[in-house]
Amino acid sequence: MLHFIIANELQNLFYIMSSALLHLILAPHFIYKEKYLNLFFSLILGGFILLYWNFADIDPLIYSLQLVPVCLLFVTLGVGIAPSIMTWIIFNFGCMFVLNYYWEPALLSSTFMLMLGILVRNRVANADLKVKLLYATGILIIYELLYAPLAPYVLAPFSLYTGLVLALAFISLWIMISLLFFINKYEIQRTHITHLEKNRMLAELSATVSHEIRNPLTSTRGFLQLLARSDLTLPDRKRYVDHALSGVDQAITLLTDFLNYAKPSLDMKEQLDIKAELDHTIRFITPYAHDFQITIDVSHACETPLYILGESQKLRQCLLNLIKNAIESMPNGGKLSLRTCKHPSAVQVSIIDTGVGMTNKQLNSLGKPFYTTKQHGTGLGLVVVMSLIKKMNGKISFTSNLNCGTQCSIIFQQY
Repeated sequence: MLHFIIANELQNLFYIMSSALLHLILAPHFIYKEKYLNLFFSLILGGFILLYWNFADIDPLIYSLQLVPVCLLFVTLGVGIAPSIMTWIIFNFGCMFVLNYYWEPALLSSTFMLMLGILVRNRVANADLKVKLLYATGILIIYELLYAPLAPYVLAPFSLYTGLVLALAFISLWIMISLLFFINKYEIQRTHITHLEKNRMLAELSATVSHEIRNPLTSTRGFLQLLARSDLTLPDRKRYVDHALSGVDQAITLLTDFLNYAKPSLDMKEQLDIKAELDHTIRFITPYAHDFQITIDVSHACETPLYILGESQKLRQCLLNLIKNAIESMPNGGKLSLRTCKHPSAVQVSIIDTGVGMTNKQLNSLGKPFYTTKQHGTGLGLVVVMSLIKKMNGKISFTSNLNCGTQCSIIFQQY
């Protein structure tokens, strides 16, 4: 007898929990509108109940005293109002047309339970587990007390079998309410973590924007300072103005790229001469290097153009970041060497400084977000550079010796 009741109860739990979990966890990943979620739940629950009606050995007592109230109360308190109404319709349909056995008591009692559950739903939504169990137990007791006088076969005679059905109804309800509580708790924690992750990414993006825009603005400031000199010729003054405007344009372009970061777009790749791009960057960064009393030595291994496939603005952004980092690693002055050379199927750019250098531990940490060797750096600039170079089918590597300097090597596929 006990084995039969437990088997039926486990089967009931499987059907209703499967419907609820699919509705609460799986469905929201591909169904976004509430009305479609409710329709999905009704279809799933209806399918499971049809299986139950067709293949299960249905006991009217278990169906009316256990399955109907437990499932309806669980859905009302834990899933939603619309799904609870659908559950009420489906189970009472079963009482009327499938069991055809004392359907009036189940209809009246379940209707009262549905109304009472909807009334207390908001009150227990954010309550702790004990309060939820207390409310659920109280409503189930009211259902059973309403149902029993209307269905004489429950009380006359009141057997051990009936008592076990009622006891397992309460146990099943407690299990389902507890499980739902922990599922919702997990979902709340997951949502909170997702919110924190979004805020963290927003903070990183904001820091990256400020870091990347600071580079062209710093060089622009250098050109504007040079314009204050009284011994400048008109061609030099015009050239410095052009460079300053170019820096402002680059800052605007960077800002636009970051503002459009969430909108995917096709890469506008083109054939680029790495030597020409390097020369353009050198002209732009030279005033900044003079502020640090640094001499720049440029050497090209071959006279012919070295073509790669990439985006001019992104390539210049990478070169500007790397050269600026090399300059800032020589606070007491030094020499910055820029080299280009050709390999059988690749093009290499080398940036060599005579700065403070790095330890092996620092080298291994390069490219990690928020890791920096600068006092006021964010560690995001190099992350962006490495990502951009990778998008242009390039590889970047670093070698360094403490107090001797650092060499940065970038290898692109030749186009």
